[in-house]
Amino acid sequence: MLQSYFRTFKGLSREVWLLSFVLLINRTGSMVLPFLSVYLHKEIGLSLSDVGWIMSMYGLGALAGSYVGGELTDRFHFYPVMIFSLITSSLGFISLQFADSFYAFGALIFLTVFFADLFRPSSMTALGAYSQPEDYTRSVTLLRLAINLGYSLGPAIGGWVAYRIGYIPLFWIDGLTCLSAALAVRLFLRPQGVIRKKEKKSKATKVAESPYRDKAYLFFIAMVALMALVFLQILTTLPVYFKEHFGMNEDQIGLLLALNAFLIVLIEMPIIHRLEPKSSKIRMFQIGTFLIGLSYFVFLLAPNWIWITVINMVLLSFGEIFAMPFSNTYCMDMTTPENRGKYMALYSMAYSFAFIVAPILGMQIASRFGFGTLWIILSIISAFTIWGLWILYRKNKGGKE
Repeated sequence: MLQSYFRTFKGLSREVWLLSFVLLINRTGSMVLPFLSVYLHKEIGLSLSDVGWIMSMYGLGALAGSYVGGELTDRFHFYPVMIFSLITSSLGFISLQFADSFYAFGALIFLTVFFADLFRPSSMTALGAYSQPEDYTRSVTLLRLAINLGYSLGPAIGGWVAYRIGYIPLFWIDGLTCLSAALAVRLFLRPQGVIRKKEKKSKATKVAESPYRDKAYLFFIAMVALMALVFLQILTTLPVYFKEHFGMNEDQIGLLLALNAFLIVLIEMPIIHRLEPKSSKIRMFQIGTFLIGLSYFVFLLAPNWIWITVINMVLLSFGEIFAMPFSNTYCMDMTTPENRGKYMALYSMAYSFAFIVAPILGMQIASRFGFGTLWIILSIISAFTIWGLWILYRKNKGGKE
């Protein structure tokens, strides 16, 4: 089993491994975000509605950062953008501990995440430069493995730190790991990409040099945003729901969130390795969206059973495994080397847009109508997304290329 597991990584370039190592360092320190909504509500004393607005500033900063990151990447190259992003976001995370009001926290969150999300399109463009076209899906999966391994360690350690020491050390850890990741990029990664084999002809046409003129791609991005809107409740309303409805402490919430990352680290790469050569990317995206929607619907079936939280996290994890790597690869298939930064930026912006809407939608509905109503609405959005992907599948005859 171990030999089969490690065989799935065979053939990936040294640079892809090193980029994944950088992300592992960076994401292991990502301890603030999973507990940010709890910190703002319980420690700072903000209402659920105010927490929702601040978390939306997080999304707005990510949206702006992804857009600007794509423009900078296509203009100046991915390498300096990655280093600049990591250094500036390091300073931002450290400064967050000094905010003590709604407006101060909102402004600092926006700036910190703006600089942090310059990294997204630049790192995805770097991944395209460092990997061969036929290895891209596996390269994405390795990168996600590193990210989720970091996330499995981060929330578990962060929950322990928050529960036993306090929240302030989390900001320092986040900042210092960003700085360490910047140093790792400078020491271990070279600016140029690997020598690439001849790329298959891209689906992107000359008319669609900009993703904003590519109607099929824009429709696909809308479906990504809807899926992300549902999924990202894992970082906004779910921690609050676990604490208020089930009485969990930060340590327990951290371990539950770590289960999500642990499952992805354990089984995503073998699943992708087996399915990727013969599966439709859109079909896999549909399956993932269905499982994500189902993960919230199960709360309606057994709202007071504590183990339903584990079932929710397992379904979310499998949904993420099917939806995200295949949607990312489908996005890369639509690009050319000249417009890759802009295309990947728009893909990142779909998640950023979802992060703007997700906290407002989740927190406002939960505070006014209850969490049960929220789970119903999320299930309906998931069903609509599956229908939209079915339309895209029909138009693209499966979306396998």
